[in-house]
Amino acid sequence: MSTHRGRRARGAALAAAVPLMLVAACSSGSGSAGGKDGEIRMMVNLTDNLDQAYWEKLVKPFEDKTGLKVKIEGPTGKSVAESFPQQLAAGTAPDVIQSIFPDDDTAPELVDLGNEAWAKGTPMFDEYAMGDKHYAVGVGTQTQSLIYYNKSAFEKAGIAKTPTTWAELTDDLARLKQAGYTPMQTAGDFQTGLQLQQIYHPTLNQLHPKWQTAVSDDELTVGEVYKPAFEMYENWIGEGYIAKSDVGLNPSQADGNFVAGKVGLYPNGSWFAATLDRTKDLPFEVGVFSPPAADGKPYPGPQGATMANPYMVRKGTADEDGAKQLVEFLVTDPAAIKAQLGSDGVFRKDADVQQTAVDAQIQGILDSAPELVAVGEGQGNVRLPVTGFNPKFTEIAQSLYTGASAADAAKAVDQWVDENR
Repeated sequence: MSTHRGRRARGAALAAAVPLMLVAACSSGSGSAGGKDGEIRMMVNLTDNLDQAYWEKLVKPFEDKTGLKVKIEGPTGKSVAESFPQQLAAGTAPDVIQSIFPDDDTAPELVDLGNEAWAKGTPMFDEYAMGDKHYAVGVGTQTQSLIYYNKSAFEKAGIAKTPTTWAELTDDLARLKQAGYTPMQTAGDFQTGLQLQQIYHPTLNQLHPKWQTAVSDDELTVGEVYKPAFEMYENWIGEGYIAKSDVGLNPSQADGNFVAGKVGLYPNGSWFAATLDRTKDLPFEVGVFSPPAADGKPYPGPQGATMANPYMVRKGTADEDGAKQLVEFLVTDPAAIKAQLGSDGVFRKDADVQQTAVDAQIQGILDSAPELVAVGEGQGNVRLPVTGFNPKFTEIAQSLYTGASAADAAKAVDQWVDENR
């Protein structure tokens, strides 16, 4: 991998952070940031459904079994991602960190879990390695490359089976438009670029395995690998299969359009299953399929995925063994896994849990995927040589709605990568 990853983008921030990181390294070694004796501090991402009560209930069996106390803490800033580096610098970082992944700056402050026997079988363990180190372990995956569809719309449009090639998918979009449906629902904000990546992950990773690393090694450019997707997307917009006005929708409005039965196809991640589960009395049956494979390649293709509910342990914490025991419990205890798989569209290969009809379809896609691959900017050892790729990619994808050509989009993304690597 290129050693210049994000050098220009991160250079100033690193220069400012060095003195603070030295302070953090000293303080973490003393264990002074840890909790009271027998207490493990864990910072988590608190949400409406994953609230304080949820987390306290989740860790209660661990506390009862070990006699250790787990103190659940939300982020002190806007997010865990923002708060953890700040707390490292201040010497107040927690013992266990949930919901984020290590980066080049935080990795030296984390425990390598690679030699823990219990960690090696956890989902996407090797995919998130940094060099030969394993700092993050997770409960499951959030499957990214999914297309939800309205079975009633397919029937009305005369579509007998889900598409496995791009030609079939484009033909289905035309049929859905003719039948009076929005053929493919898209949205603005982050979702524009995310959806284009989601539907193209399987094809891209068949044509260019570990393409992020190839870009880092100057063997490919992002514009080169994504130009076919830009061309296809530009064509769909021109044909009216994607509404130009969708770029002004927020993702929740797009969700609502699909739920209302107005839409044929909706690319989204596994987390959308939780939205569907909360919606009662849908006017149609929902199906889910993996996006088309590359021409001449086997179907289904690789599945874009991210580790879900990741946990990391801070190096030098007062009770490192206790912190490791907590993480082991969270990612290997059957009851703890079951509780976490029931939230936010988290899945685990071959999991034996009760599922909705939509969940079961997603589980089947996950179980039959030939491999799980890095998405967007990448993860672990498979990364682009830049940071901030996803927001920029969304900006470029949105330019296709306002008249930019596929060639313009490919040129723009390459120019941005060259300026920021």
